[in-house]
Amino acid sequence: EPEPEPEPEPEPEPEPEPEPEPEPELPLIENRIVPPPPLIPPPSDEVLAPMPPPPLPPVPVISADKILSSIPIAEPNYWPWPQQEKWSDREVALQVKSAMEAARAKDTAQATVLLDEVGPHLGNRSKLIYPIGALLQRIGRSQSVDKMLENASELIPDDKNLITAKKKLRP
Repeated sequence: EPEPEPEPEPEPEPEPEPEPEPEPELPLIENRIVPPPPLIPPPSDEVLAPMPPPPLPPVPVISADKILSSIPIAEPNYWPWPQQEKWSDREVALQVKSAMEAARAKDTAQATVLLDEVGPHLGNRSKLIYPIGALLQRIGRSQSVDKMLENASELIPDDKNLITAKKKLRP
């Protein structure tokens, strides 16, 4: 016996669309002349009177010793670079060694970069005058070598490292 076919479900009725609300009718404005706004009287001089300036704070008293002690004392510098914070001996040694190896390998660009990085951090290490001078010469900065030796001669004329460097760099 064939099974009776299930009755199809009735389709849901579509929701009726809401009717648009009627726009409110604007009342008609007849051609009326709108009177100008009332004039505002100019402000009186009393309101604009300038305020007196506030009293000046007292000038702080700072002793001359305190002022002088706060001025950084520039260490004498014979290097071709203005000096900044001093690096540790190890950092300087590694950088100078890397620069020498680059110069030996004829990599002048790398030697220059390394030397210019370490230069501002040499401090007062006169024992580096010769190796730095030799590097400067190798990268083509002979004038910097001359100036460095000249400055060092004025600042540390009796330094044994300077004397040795002068003999080797400018025989």
